[in-house]
This record gives sequence, structure tokens and C-alpha cells, in this order.
Amino acid sequence: MITIPQEILAEAITAVTRASLKSSTIAALAVVRIDASATGALKFSCFNGETAAQAKVYARCDDDASVCVDAQTLKAVADTMLGEVKLKIEPKSLVIENGANRTTLRIIEETIPTIGDEQAETIATLTGLALRSLARIIPFTSTDDSRRTLQVLYLHFDGNLARAQAADGFSAGYVEESLANTAASANISLPVSFARLLASLVDERDTLLVQKLGDNRFLFQVTHADSDKHLTLATVTAANDFPAKQVMQLFDGSKSSVVAHLLLPKNSLAQTVKMVGAMGTVETFIKAANGSVKIASAETSTGQARNVLEGTASGQDAKAWLSATFLKRVTDACKAEVRVGIANEKSPVLFSEGSFTAMIMPLMIEKAKDPFANDDEPIAISLPVFETAAA
Repeated sequence: MITIPQEILAEAITAVTRASLKSSTIAALAVVRIDASATGALKFSCFNGETAAQAKVYARCDDDASVCVDAQTLKAVADTMLGEVKLKIEPKSLVIENGANRTTLRIIEETIPTIGDEQAETIATLTGLALRSLARIIPFTSTDDSRRTLQVLYLHFDGNLARAQAADGFSAGYVEESLANTAASANISLPVSFARLLASLVDERDTLLVQKLGDNRFLFQVTHADSDKHLTLATVTAANDFPAKQVMQLFDGSKSSVVAHLLLPKNSLAQTVKMVGAMGTVETFIKAANGSVKIASAETSTGQARNVLEGTASGQDAKAWLSATFLKRVTDACKAEVRVGIANEKSPVLFSEGSFTAMIMPLMIEKAKDPFANDDEPIAISLPVFETAAA
């Protein structure tokens, strides 16, 4: 028999079942494996074909035992319970008792890979805060299946630096974070689905240990010093053919070409992106002129949004057409004031905030008109001429 508090059971199952496939035709991908040890260690493991996950907790276990049951069903049952939960293993079923309630789940005879006890090479140790910061560029990964080399979160570790990069051919971004401990030199191309899962399971106060198993297998161990949280995720990485060097060279070249420097409050930029969307278009015009920043939507049958933003512009006057879809990615990733660099209408526009930097390729719109062209024309003032009386 296994006796465990409901909140500990539910938290562990919720975490690992994120790595299971609901209603999969392959039974092994839809189960959770429960391994109990008389020492008190209780492990829950799931595998979805790409990602393996294991949560380790401690409970009162009378004997060693190992069974597999449907992952989503066990999660649903655990979420309905309160207080102490007892798990009993019978010949063909797992019995779950909670007070006067008794639920029986059929044992599924399947074998899935388990993780957590391998000898691995340590690459780096990160805080949860650093990992979540690096994960801000996940939305810049490609969703185009013909660009599989861009469907990854590229991580680079070297010394006291961790850098995350992503690109989709129309935009790109990177985040750099300093590490308290020296990291081994390594490049990791994480499948984007795994990167999203990892980011969703790590809290800011967690500690993340990155380890290497062989050439293309990596472990990510998530722990919390003030709780019993002990979660391990593993994945097989993609081939390291992400064009990391070329992307950074593009950033360097774009930075040297900037002629207009803008400083905008995040909220002001985010509000303007929403206004453009309300016009039923993604075509967004941004202009720096005479020290002010203006943004407008393309003119549509609905109307046209035109806005003078809070913020400042310095350097030369410049303008560009961008996609509001990519601008939203920038505003979602930034936390405070956003620095914007514009070179010309045909060059990437740069955005930065703290350790985050992104670029968006401009839209090439034929016969596009400057929505603010008339605003910049000098105003002709004609004053009446009064003749003075002769003395």
C-alpha cells in the first residue's frame, strides 16, 4: 500500500502527464508508470515518443511495486480528492481510496523508458528565473514544417554565459543570461515542443540542472530548495544545424546600420499593436520624425488607426512597414521600455529590452503611402498686409 497526501500526488501527476499523449493509439504513450520503493521513494513516469518525464516524491510505501495505468484518468481522479490518498495494487487493477471513495483503474501491461538514475555529464546550472528569461524567444521559432532547422530553441553554454536563439525566416531573437557557475561549452537544439513544456514546468525560484547523455540526449532536472519538487525531463535533441552564427552576424550588421533610435514604453507599443489588429490588418507603419514616434495601420475598409506614441526618437528620421503579428511577439517578450532601431524601409528593425534582442524583417508593400505624410508638411501661413498711414 502507498499512502500519500493528495496535493503531493496531484502536483506530481499533473507535471509528468504533460509528457503523455491523450487517447493515443499507442498505449505506451498514454500511460503513467508508478514505481514505489519500500524506502519511501515514489516515482511517476510518462513518455510521449519525444519527451520522457519523471516526478519523484516521498510517501509511505509498504512494498516495492511497479504498475502502469492510463495517465489522464489517474490525473482526473487525483484532482477530485482531498486529504490522504491510499493506492493499493491488486492483480489486475490499481485501487485508489480517499475517505469513503474508492476508484479502480485497470493496470496496463506496457513498458516505457524511465529516467533519472543515469550517469550524466553536467553542462550547466541555471536558476528558474534565467530559464524563463531565455524562454521568452520561443515564439520566434518557425511553425513551417519545411524549415525544420528553425523549429528549435537553440541554447549555447560557454563559461558564465547562456544564450538562447530562435528564428523563423521573418523574425529572430536572442536572450543572454549570466550564470553564477561556470558552464561547460555546449550547443543544444531543443525541439520547440519540449522547450515549451520545460518552460511551463519551471518556476522562477527553481534550480535547473542541464546534463548530457551521449551525443544527442539531454536531461533537465528541476528542483526547489524549499519543497519536495524533483522533476526530471529528457529529450533527444535535433541536429545542431541551426544557423546560429549567421543569425548573430545578421544582428551585428543590422545594429551598425541603425540611423534612428526610439525608446518606447511597452504598454504604449502593445496598445498600438491592438489598435492595428482592430482595423483587421497586420500591416503596421512605424515612423520616427522630429523626435516623435508614430505608428499607423494600413488603411482598410474599416478605417485606419493612427497614433503618436509616448516615447522619444533620436538620430535621423526613418520609417518602415512591419507585421503586427511579429510586433506582438516583441511586446509579449519585453518587460519594460523597448529600444527600437530603424535603418531604412528595406532593412530589419531591431528591438531590445534588457537581455532580450529581436529583429523583424520589413514588409515590402507596393505603392504604400506614408499615413503621416501630410502631418510633416510645413504649414503655409498668410498674414494680411496693413498699410500704415502717412505721417
